Amino acid sequence: MSLNPGLWPPKEYYPEQSQQLTVKSLSPKALLPVYGVGVLGAFLQIAGAQWDVSAHILGIVETFLTPAHAVLYAGIGLVALANLQGVRLRLAHGQDYPYASLFSGLRIAVVGTELQIIAAPIDFYWHSVYGFDPFLFTPAHSILILGVVLGGIGMTLGAIRLFQAQRLGQQVTARPWILTALVMLGLAAMWGQFNFFGYWITDLSGMAYTFGICGIEVFRSFTRCEFVSQFRLVSELVSFGLFSATGTFFFWTSKKLFRRPGLATLTAAILVAVYAVLAIGFMVYAMAFLNPPGSFYLRDPSPQTGSSLAGLIPVYLLALIPIFLLDVGVRNSIQKRTLVLLSALVGPFAAFIDARYTIGIVGSDLSVLLVVAILTVVGGLLGGLLITRLGSRLSIYAEAWKMNLKTSPLIPVKSVDQEGKPIGPP
Repeated sequence: MSLNPGLWPPKEYYPEQSQQLTVKSLSPKALLPVYGVGVLGAFLQIAGAQWDVSAHILGIVETFLTPAHAVLYAGIGLVALANLQGVRLRLAHGQDYPYASLFSGLRIAVVGTELQIIAAPIDFYWHSVYGFDPFLFTPAHSILILGVVLGGIGMTLGAIRLFQAQRLGQQVTARPWILTALVMLGLAAMWGQFNFFGYWITDLSGMAYTFGICGIEVFRSFTRCEFVSQFRLVSELVSFGLFSATGTFFFWTSKKLFRRPGLATLTAAILVAVYAVLAIGFMVYAMAFLNPPGSFYLRDPSPQTGSSLAGLIPVYLLALIPIFLLDVGVRNSIQKRTLVLLSALVGPFAAFIDARYTIGIVGSDLSVLLVVAILTVVGGLLGGLLITRLGSRLSIYAEAWKMNLKTSPLIPVKSVDQEGKPIGPP
């Protein structure tokens, strides 16, 4: 027996005190840098991906080492670093950590990073051997896109968990606006990633090329590929519905999380800025100054074509007006049935946040616009139904139950939101 009173009795004799010591050894504050770096990485990934797609459309001959790839893989690196630190913290504090739900996003993001680690050398090899890789639905790009989406989901989910913990009274940061901005950035990144997933899953040319239905020579010679022609209409219709459903889902998610009018619009504006600068803006710049050769996506790009495209940017920015009006005009606390019905209105406008979709339908005749309107209404309804199913996961009470914050000695019993107002019934 030790004679040192500081070492006796052992803490194992008092399991409750031992558990409290374990809790205090890791505050949720420690996860703020993890998810902060991870969300920034997720945002850089979608920014780099949009830039890279624009370069592919213009037929700019590329190697693996391009500015767009640098941004994309910088984002991948940041998400990987965030995952490493998060896993280290998780392992250091065991499985009984009372705030275990704060790590739930990490589990998803780790899978995304693993896929990206697999995809990176394949992508490097492909560009080294074949140079130009113009499709999304290729082995390297498919694995990479899935990893990007999972990484964005995981890091944004983790940031949302911290945001909810702060509302429940845990001081994750002395500046609550940091968490709000972090969640907004994460939701904008996820919105863009889900739209990008829509590009990938409807990439008929990539499917025809990857599965050997039509060789690359068919596309380079602008020869008709029967597979693409046969299913092009179905592909476009599916993509319209996906963009609408995605936009509706993230519009309502933002409103349910923030509650303050205008923040859902700011979330959409972040993504609009990415599209305006890196999707449309880069193409305008390249056609004006870089003399790109073009591709089977866009033949003979010219400064005149770029000038016409630049004229569409102000039209595209108008997409934020209906989003703003819906944001400030619709209450956050509405019944599920009303939410679903309103989603039929949200969907067609939310789809316009995707710039490539907007440019694609500008100037279409009335019959095409009517079909698009019907499909985006259906997509909006599906997005609304999805948010009603998952809405409980955004509930602060559900998070309180999951994290056991009500019984934690570190958390006040009465929950408060970030404006200092009590949450829930009096």
